[in-house]
Amino acid sequence: MDQDRHAAYLILKDVQTEETYSNLAVNRHVRNPGVRAPAFVRELAYGVLRNQLLLDYNIDHLLRDPKTRLKPGLRILLRMGLYQLIGMDGVSDYAAVDETVKLAGRFFKGQRGFVNGVLRAFVRSGKSIVLPDPADELFHLSVRYSCHAEIVAMWLRAYGTETARGLLESSRSVPPLTLRTNLLMIRRPELMEALIAEGFAPEAGRLTETAVCLDGGEILSGDLYRGGFFSVQDESSQLAVQLLDPRPGDCLLDLCAAPGGKSCAAAEHMMNRGNICSYDIHAEKLHRISDEAKRLGIAIIETSAGDSSRYDPTLDSVADCVWVDAPCSGLGVVRRKPEIKLQPFKKKEEALRKIQTELLAVAGKYVRQEGRLLYTTCTVNPAENEEVTDAFLAANPEYKKEEQVQLLPSVHGTDGFYICLMRRQNDQCRI
Repeated sequence: MDQDRHAAYLILKDVQTEETYSNLAVNRHVRNPGVRAPAFVRELAYGVLRNQLLLDYNIDHLLRDPKTRLKPGLRILLRMGLYQLIGMDGVSDYAAVDETVKLAGRFFKGQRGFVNGVLRAFVRSGKSIVLPDPADELFHLSVRYSCHAEIVAMWLRAYGTETARGLLESSRSVPPLTLRTNLLMIRRPELMEALIAEGFAPEAGRLTETAVCLDGGEILSGDLYRGGFFSVQDESSQLAVQLLDPRPGDCLLDLCAAPGGKSCAAAEHMMNRGNICSYDIHAEKLHRISDEAKRLGIAIIETSAGDSSRYDPTLDSVADCVWVDAPCSGLGVVRRKPEIKLQPFKKKEEALRKIQTELLAVAGKYVRQEGRLLYTTCTVNPAENEEVTDAFLAANPEYKKEEQVQLLPSVHGTDGFYICLMRRQNDQCRI
């Protein structure tokens, strides 16, 4: 049996039946001893997820009875076969059909002929993709870009057709691999020279002085990574650090810190001078922050487990900077976790807003006068972003908004990321 396609099947099955995040499922299964082409496995698994609703719509049109209820695993196999036929130029039609049929024989006895018939009917049709009537804009866009109708409707309403279509188009794209230069060790030009010497083709990021973009490759297995010269971090988060601008000697509280990228980026920006307290509600994740800090040569981070939505009077007005990277719907990272765009989000929105509001209200108490408060999310949804910070500012007149940025993958090439920087004014300013 083709172990690469087998691994892709297991990834997709874990995502659908176990609700595992795709990146975790991929990392788990590409390590299987039988996998010979990890890049192929990733391309197939992510390709299916990024196009799942479109694949399902066409599968249903190929069935003799569109109302036929397929077992989840059998539908996954058909998605895999169909995606190889339309989305993977390096795979021949014969291989796409034949290998999918072999998998069907392994997992679904008696269904080889059915799978073969559906996929060969698609090949005979000239591999022509079927789409809903564009007159029904919401349904058409939802299927075409494989994005849940609730998300499409929100983006259309919040940003208009042109921007919404850009977001939808980007949701099917492969995200860049972006590195953050560790300024404690090296400067960006020197890091880029070192990467070139190792055979990579780096490009400088557009928004920050630390970002380096690569096409991909096994970047984490080399001496540069082990030596702490860089971390993997999207440029959006790097821009957030740049806007917050924590200074050497500052006290910074990172209230939702795991897995530690933000704390480490801030420590590098502070030249490893000052104090960073990294809090997270999940105690079992704190070791990842400490391990990463050690790799990068950072000594100013202290970790602590706790619920940052609960006020701690010992932290009142102690910090020069407080960062709330709030839990959110994740609509800005659907390129990396495409399963997010397949799910409804409205039911979660109210609960998320409650948590976001509570976190920001508590964080505001920890900032000293003239200190900075940073609120960020990795989503593209005004209800979780501007509406949350506007409500906070209305309830806390001692704060003033200094910067507000909504990064969009379709415009900036980064993850979808919201950044709002606020400053706590002194008493005299508030009179």
